[in-house]
Amino acid sequence: MGAITTKGRKLHEIEHVPYEQAFLIGDLLTTNITMLAGEPKAGKTLLTAGMSVALLNGADEFLGLPVLRPCRHIVFGLTDDGAEGELRERLHGAVPEDSVTVFPVEDTAQTGYWQGVHDDLVALGADLFVLDNVLGALGDGEDVASSVTARNTIDKLKPISRSGIPVLAVTHTPKGNGEGLTTASAPIGGRAMAGGVRGVIALRKSKKGRSIQTAINRAREDLDLRVDVRPASESSEVPVWQRVESELKAVSLPTPKPWDEDLITRIIEEQPEEESALALSKRYAPIVDRKPETVRPKLRDALERVDGRWVRRFADTA
Repeated sequence: MGAITTKGRKLHEIEHVPYEQAFLIGDLLTTNITMLAGEPKAGKTLLTAGMSVALLNGADEFLGLPVLRPCRHIVFGLTDDGAEGELRERLHGAVPEDSVTVFPVEDTAQTGYWQGVHDDLVALGADLFVLDNVLGALGDGEDVASSVTARNTIDKLKPISRSGIPVLAVTHTPKGNGEGLTTASAPIGGRAMAGGVRGVIALRKSKKGRSIQTAINRAREDLDLRVDVRPASESSEVPVWQRVESELKAVSLPTPKPWDEDLITRIIEEQPEEESALALSKRYAPIVDRKPETVRPKLRDALERVDGRWVRRFADTA
């Protein structure tokens, strides 16, 4: 029997998942596998910490995006040296006690390693699993730039997601112009890595600042946000993320005079020989690009002929 016979389902047999259940944070963090990619020091761990603070504290929003499913327990699998201490400083005192579990990701080439991680996450009742980072979780000889390795990496995380535990996989973007020119190809491994996940978050840092770009299935819109992050206080490393408004300040320009006011001023200065508003409107209508019937009432109400001169009808005589 083939794959269709054993696993195929009719469309009506597939469970409907509303938008609100497809995201932890609307249009940003999905309830399946989300890839967060960025260059070293772009702030990827800071972003995961910021989202975690919002999720664990039941915030209404993060970066103006709705928090749709708060978390009670987030598990971090960390690969970098010193990462546990850094994460502690960024979350300590900012989230409820016992709401975060941290473990080192190592010896991943052992048979059954990822199955064991899956089983532990289910047993702990994790509401989100953060793998930080993908490159450090590779086995000996694996190259994430290889499409085979990229697909295998995502395949190891899919059982976790299918058990109802959202996964946020943190990875790097490549240097140079080989890939990473679009959000979908942002991770090392490019589209082979991004193709197996629900969505990709690209965190970019440049001289102009930080930005978040997304390409996520079922999102109401792909995001392209200018953002900033700062410590909560001088004594705290807890990150506070916020959107950055445009630095372009609105220039206050003088309000141009209405066309009829300019025309009235011109007529008073030029003192044409026409002696009626009708004649004036026929002469000046082409100049102001208006029809004579539009110009005539404006002139009739504003001007009058006195002693052979055009003057304002309601001139201030005080």
